[in-house]
Amino acid sequence: MKKEWMPIAGTKKDTLMQVSLGEFSIKGFEGVNITELATKADMTTGAVYHHFGSKLTLYTVVRREMEQRIIDRMEGAAALFTKTEEAMKSALLSGLVFSAKQNMCKLMGEEQPLGMEDPIKDFLAELNIQGELPIEIVSVSVWRSILMQISEGQLTVDQGKQLLEWLFR
Repeated sequence: MKKEWMPIAGTKKDTLMQVSLGEFSIKGFEGVNITELATKADMTTGAVYHHFGSKLTLYTVVRREMEQRIIDRMEGAAALFTKTEEAMKSALLSGLVFSAKQNMCKLMGEEQPLGMEDPIKDFLAELNIQGELPIEIVSVSVWRSILMQISEGQLTVDQGKQLLEWLFR
């Protein structure tokens, strides 16, 4: 898939991105209907396909942008610690809090669609470079599960933070 660049603010592509972020954050990939999305963006479905080609491409662009914002925060949080466990815990807590504040727990909690790389797991793997066990596999799965439970009202953000704290004890 070719690299999609973030659109200029105020353009139709930007409007689609903003509406899509809201829709994917609430409904997840499977729950979003392109016709409904286009209507909410005050556009035609043709405009959606013109700008992004497919629902998956649109989702991928939105998700990648949000993942990068989360990783930027995770990097800052992790940089405060020298021990791998503390850095990972801090990064995951930072990502959880940011996801909750931005109301995108469902978007970030969903598993990656087939064939998509997982930049958050990759970031955690970089933190764990000297680790003997690939803890990033388990920790990113737990992190996504907590985000999904928050999005479904099964956990509060504080409970999610407590679970992450417990994971690293």
